[in-house]
Formats: sequence, C-alpha cells, structure tokens
Amino acid sequence: MEERLKTYLRPGEQVRWQGRPAPFSLLEAEAKKQILLKWGLTVALGGGLLAVYLSGTEAPSMGFIGLVLLVAAVILISPVAERRNLMGEQYWITNQRAILMTRDKTFFYMELSDIDDLQVVGGTTKGKSLVLGRCLFEEAKKLLRWRACHPKVDVQSHDETDRALGMIFYGVQGAEAAAELLRQGRDGEAA
Repeated sequence: MEERLKTYLRPGEQVRWQGRPAPFSLLEAEAKKQILLKWGLTVALGGGLLAVYLSGTEAPSMGFIGLVLLVAAVILISPVAERRNLMGEQYWITNQRAILMTRDKTFFYMELSDIDDLQVVGGTTKGKSLVLGRCLFEEAKKLLRWRACHPKVDVQSHDETDRALGMIFYGVQGAEAAAELLRQGRDGEAA
C-alpha cells in the first residue's frame, strides 16, 4: 500500500478496492475529436491573429508576438499534460470514503454517505471511468479528462480543502465492481 495513503487513512479505515488509470493513448477514441479540434482552432486563431497583427503594424511588438505564441503553446500542450497527470493518479475505496491521490500526491476524498449518485461511463479502451457525485454528470460528458484531473471542491470551504463534492476515477479496470462496492457501502450506511 502507498505509504502516503497509510498516513491519510483514519483509525479503523480499511481499503476495500484500489485502482489507477489503465494505460491509454493521447488521441484515444472519445478524446480524439475534442483534442484535434482544440489544436486546429488554436493554430488557426493564433496564426490568424498574428497574420492580422503583422500585416497592420509597421513596428510589431515582440512582447505581443511572444504572448500569442506562449498562449498557443500552453493550449497545444494541455492534452499531453492532462494525460500525464491522469497516469499518475491513484484511487481507493475504503469502508468510509472514496479517495483520489493526484500525480503530485495531493489527496481528495468523498465520504461514502456524500456520494449522492454515481455513473460508470466510457473512459479508455482498457478501462471505464467512475463518476462520483451527480454534480459532475453533465461535465463528465464533455470534460471527462479535465474533470478527472480536477475534483470538484467547495472553494468557499477553508476547513476541508481535500473534501470533494464530486470526482472521477478515470479509465480504471473494474469500474463496475468499484461502483457496486460503493453502492453497497452507501446502502450499508443508510441502513
């Protein structure tokens, strides 16, 4: 078991399931169209903006050109960074909580009783994604990878910055089994 997790667990808390994203390609099925569209629009808009600027300016500002190129580079590299971050995540379900650890070893959790609903959705060819919390259902349809890297938290809460309102276990093998375990855990607490 991950050493950092041991220190994060509460007394008496036991791990019942663990997972991590199965390896996936950057341009895999569901994300391919979105990524290619993002890249195409970035190149077209950035190139168009620079073309208009350069054609209408006698003394172009290298600062402005550099800024446009920097913004375009950040947008172009973002899917690669997203994939890297996802591949570094780890997930656990305990007898009390669902826990997500990001690539940089930051923890987020949801109490089993706080998971108002869950869905198993397409993620990768080797694994499906488990969406925890009804508040993410719509976002998961359009921003699955991004939201999996960024659990939804209450930004106004200063007490528990690691407590999530919703989170996604991305592209895990055994997502259905994990979902069933969560359903049983919630039903067991309600009884």
